[in-house]
Amino acid sequence: MQKYLILFILVVLGNVTASFAQPQQIHLSWNSSEKNAAANTMVVTWASENQTQSRVKYGTDKKLNLAQPAINKFLADGKMYIYHASLNNLKANTTYFYQCGSDQDGWSDVYSFKTAPPLGSQKEFIVGAWGDTQDNEFNTQFEKTDAIVQQMRKYPVQFTIHMGDIVNTGSLVPSWQRLFQTTQPINVIAPFMPVPGNHDVNNELDESGFQEPFPIFYDLFNLPGKDTDYSFNYGNTHFVAINSGHAKGVEEAKQTNWRYAKGSAEYQWLEADLAKARQDKNITWIVIYMHHPLYSFGWSHVKGWQEHITPLLDKYKVDLALAGHRHVYERHKAIRANQVIPLTNKHVYKNPNGTVYITNGTAGGSPQGLGGSNMPSMVFTSSAKMYNFAIMKIQGRRIMYEVYNENNEKIDYFELLK
Repeated sequence: MQKYLILFILVVLGNVTASFAQPQQIHLSWNSSEKNAAANTMVVTWASENQTQSRVKYGTDKKLNLAQPAINKFLADGKMYIYHASLNNLKANTTYFYQCGSDQDGWSDVYSFKTAPPLGSQKEFIVGAWGDTQDNEFNTQFEKTDAIVQQMRKYPVQFTIHMGDIVNTGSLVPSWQRLFQTTQPINVIAPFMPVPGNHDVNNELDESGFQEPFPIFYDLFNLPGKDTDYSFNYGNTHFVAINSGHAKGVEEAKQTNWRYAKGSAEYQWLEADLAKARQDKNITWIVIYMHHPLYSFGWSHVKGWQEHITPLLDKYKVDLALAGHRHVYERHKAIRANQVIPLTNKHVYKNPNGTVYITNGTAGGSPQGLGGSNMPSMVFTSSAKMYNFAIMKIQGRRIMYEVYNENNEKIDYFELLK
């Protein structure tokens, strides 16, 4: 009897150990700039306390009859292994089921994702837009971000774009770990495609890594290009993510080392990328997102950043520019060559001869002061402090953009038509 009791205890302890060792911080992404990457690839990234022969099992049904070995790297600061596996040769517009882990370490639940439709498709798709999830006052354990995640999950988003300040202090590994634990419910079904904010990068003007993310960022993310400045296609839309670095710090210090200064390597990359997208007959829309807004009320507006970027947006007729940084929601009229274009219907932009500018913060960081309703370009800004996120539906020649607060109450909406 004693032998069986000991055996029972060992089995229970083994199961408990396995449950604690199961994959954590799971998130999806794309890490290729190939024009069909969103339709044909997916990367699964996760963390575990142990080093094992881990893999992703996947397939078009729950039998999961395909497998892809994972690559791992030990994260000394976090005392964890980071795994990722790249799934290739996927079919467009197809639902795949998957789980990650190992027999030794335990397996995740079975989740699913849907690949993008073929390039140029007019089929509707839905994007979650959020930013400034940083764990500062009132969001120290990502409590407010968790509320936003629970609301966003109610919508069938295919992927999310994040406008930066992902955490409050980019060098602190525990913050990143808590962030990914909190956002896992949405990240396991929808690729997480962020751009860094000033809180995610090195703010020391005299250091060689100024305006670049800390090493932990590169360890945790698997994004296209260099992880910070990249683009990808989804259906008939070209998305461009650019790192605005510490633009406010550059301006205040009266420095000249702006990211995207004219003639810089990143400026040349952006111009080439926009030119290629605008020449592609499969691309109807170009959406760019960044951290520092190009048009915004008050202290958050960085004139030098605006002057470097907007000429390219004007030249290549970028349709929509999204940003964070200022912890409010702002929507502006279309602007071209710094001239505000009149809007006859405050909820409809019909063939605007300019770019529509949105500040979409915050999904966690403390809401900031109000104001700006008298700006000539302002269409809507909230009269109350609030947390928010947006749901963007793109179908053919129509974009529908809806903004919600943490209670899932709609606070603004607009249509962009071609």
